[in-house]
Amino acid sequence: MIERVRDVMYSYVVNIHGITKVSDALTIMKDENIQTILVRPRNDEDVYGLITLRDIATKILAAGKRLEDVHAYEIMSKPVLTVDANMPVHYAARYLTNFNVSWAPVMENCELVGMVSLMGMVWKGREL
Repeated sequence: MIERVRDVMYSYVVNIHGITKVSDALTIMKDENIQTILVRPRNDEDVYGLITLRDIATKILAAGKRLEDVHAYEIMSKPVLTVDANMPVHYAARYLTNFNVSWAPVMENCELVGMVSLMGMVWKGREL
């Protein structure tokens, strides 16, 4: 049986508004024990963004800025790749690695249903 993204995705998705201060986003990330947080679209014309710990380190800390002075929208990666919940895992892994990304929102019928990571594909895929 072919493993699908839905089999290895994380269905619990933590997300924030783009105007959230990075200091608050980092607190949420620490409390939820996550390394990536989804930034939700402002409206139906907008798309998702992502913030990783690496973004915070390179775009704020290394630049000498203060976390409480920067909004999420200023450092997020956007637009982000999305993956269909029914995509075979081996194609999803290839898709993400081709673009050198580790995380992607998972969509089904144009609705967010989860997040998938390369690490999750490896670890969860091993359990199937």
